[in-house]
Amino acid sequence: MKTARRRLRLPATGHVDVAGFPQFLGRHLGPSRGNLKLLARELGVLFDAPHMTLVNSGSSANFAAALALASRAGKRRHAVAAGFTFPTTLSALLLAGFSVTLADTEEGGFGIDPAALERALRPDTGVVCVTHFLGFPARIDEVASVAASRGLLVLQDGCETMGLRAAGRPVHARGTLTTWSFYHPHHLPAYGGGAVLSPDAGWRRLVESIVHWGRSCTCHAEGLPCEVPDGPAHAFTYERRGLNVEMSELNACFARWQLETWREQEARRNANYALLAGALADLADLGTVTTWPAPHGSGSPFAFPVSLAGRDAAHAAAEVAARLRHRGVEARTLMGGAAADQPAFRDLPHDGLARCRALAASSFLVGIHQTLPAADVREVGTILREELTA
Repeated sequence: MKTARRRLRLPATGHVDVAGFPQFLGRHLGPSRGNLKLLARELGVLFDAPHMTLVNSGSSANFAAALALASRAGKRRHAVAAGFTFPTTLSALLLAGFSVTLADTEEGGFGIDPAALERALRPDTGVVCVTHFLGFPARIDEVASVAASRGLLVLQDGCETMGLRAAGRPVHARGTLTTWSFYHPHHLPAYGGGAVLSPDAGWRRLVESIVHWGRSCTCHAEGLPCEVPDGPAHAFTYERRGLNVEMSELNACFARWQLETWREQEARRNANYALLAGALADLADLGTVTTWPAPHGSGSPFAFPVSLAGRDAAHAAAEVAARLRHRGVEARTLMGGAAADQPAFRDLPHDGLARCRALAASSFLVGIHQTLPAADVREVGTILREELTA
């Protein structure tokens, strides 16, 4: 018999405050696609991303991006991704017709190891998938250099981060297509939605077509001139197989309302991260536990990961996580660990994923979401420290 999940006293995410949204909705919900156009424009200005397609989820963004990449990859239908890659990112590549090889993560980090990537390349490799896992930047410049030298397309899954920068430039400027998610626990909670960021109008036109039934007309897309001749069939000419996964007006309106307080929300995430980092600072200095510095001046992490050291690290991490849950603190695995250990992806070839698997086994994460009160995060830090030193 199935038992109900016990609600934890200190969850990883809290409730999004909607006070004031009905008034905003009343003022701004009007013309069809009005909020979609405004949200794309506002996000584009804030994040230096002028070529953006809004969709109904981060998973839809991954699938639309994968289909777009497949149409440009030709016969090179092999992709390489990291051991820490979100399931729908892998599913999107597989459903788009790519075979996928998983490569190990970097030493002491979550992103794909550029050397492991090079070893996994094949003559038919067309795409490298980079996941900025938990909001920590992968070594995108090194990966982009490998990709450029081999003529590879780059898909960046940025669904657990927004505003991530490297050497002063947005990370989405390094790759071909980048995806975002506006799912509730993520950085811009819109109760649904996502985006595909394209490098130019040509790629955006392709993504817009895939997202809107595969049609040729782009009259809906602000700043993208429509090239379809006028006439009765103007909006009903389909040049490719596509989807219907446009973001809803309601979600776009809610996202615009959230965007008004974006800087404050980012400040709260970073402050919550700093509270937990401070609580464990001396343990990290002693090497008892491993924590990771937040990206400096570059967005905020998705969560606060903790890794234990030593021969029995995996057992110790599982015990600490269990004790945290017993005390009401939500502690999660690193998104289920290495993708190759999930039933859905056990058939994917890989290089052993030794570093990825070791880090997954010895680690867990707790929340820093902007909806969490600082007092609760401080209490989590106290409990976490107590359990790690017990």
